[in-house]
Amino acid sequence: MATVVLIAYHGDAWLPACLKTLADASADPLHLVLVDNAGNTILDEVDLSAFEAEVLSTPRPMGFAEANNFALVEASRLRETVLFLNQDTMSPPGWVDACLQGLATHSHFGAVSPLIRTYEDDGWDPSFLDCLSEAQEAALQREEGGQRILTTQTAPAPALLVRTAVLQDTGPFDPVYGSYYEDYDLCRRIRAQGRAVGFCRNARVRHFSGGSTTTEAQERRRMRQVIRNRVLYELRKGDAPRWWAVLKRVLGDFPWRLARGVAGTPSSQPPSVTLKAYADLANIAGRLVSKRRDRQMWEQYLNKLRWKKHTTEHTAKRPSRRA
Repeated sequence: MATVVLIAYHGDAWLPACLKTLADASADPLHLVLVDNAGNTILDEVDLSAFEAEVLSTPRPMGFAEANNFALVEASRLRETVLFLNQDTMSPPGWVDACLQGLATHSHFGAVSPLIRTYEDDGWDPSFLDCLSEAQEAALQREEGGQRILTTQTAPAPALLVRTAVLQDTGPFDPVYGSYYEDYDLCRRIRAQGRAVGFCRNARVRHFSGGSTTTEAQERRRMRQVIRNRVLYELRKGDAPRWWAVLKRVLGDFPWRLARGVAGTPSSQPPSVTLKAYADLANIAGRLVSKRRDRQMWEQYLNKLRWKKHTTEHTAKRPSRRA
């Protein structure tokens, strides 16, 4: 059984299809925690009768990571598995049950995702392909069979199922990311505890990549976050001393990105985007250069959430607040 955490952010265009198809993703009613995170006008009109639903409202607009954590703490309860689902997804029938069965059969997996197709179902979603090795992607394109769950280093947040007991131990998403790479970081911590992460081959979801960005200005803000968060994630997963890794980034990656932007190299970003991303990194310099400081800040956040207390209480069986 699963609790679905769905963050609605300017989601009027996406929510009707997302919720309508999600209702058939499991044979049993799903526990839905729908979070109003600003910019939504139809939440009072959407049909939630197929779910054991509760609707929460954030006190202010939050980043993706923080909004999901808000839901985990404020929900009336959490089932054995938490499904983090993007609003710009469409669900084929039965895919949630397929993933839950995969977790039940493979106890060493802490988190799984379905295979992720484009919203139009005309190819594979880029965020999904980024998680595969070249050999795995090649086998997938040839539609070759193989293991029921593809083991990977990470799985993306458009549709990510995590055992609640694993979340209790690893902690939730780290809000320092805001949006982007918070899912990679969670998977990194899951693997650090000896659990596996992967994709269920017999489950699929459709996802509109980039659904939250519709203008050039929004895309530049998105890439600013992506560049910033990629650096943070790469520093955390590396084994080198932090100060040395940061120095290499400043002397290597930073000027390289600037030069590509000035030259207008394909797939590069304007210099202003890179400059702003590294200025954002300077604002968290203490966490970048010191693993100890980084860990202290994380533990302070968990204590502020009262994480262990909340997650222990919420796994108890209590009636949900219906919308």
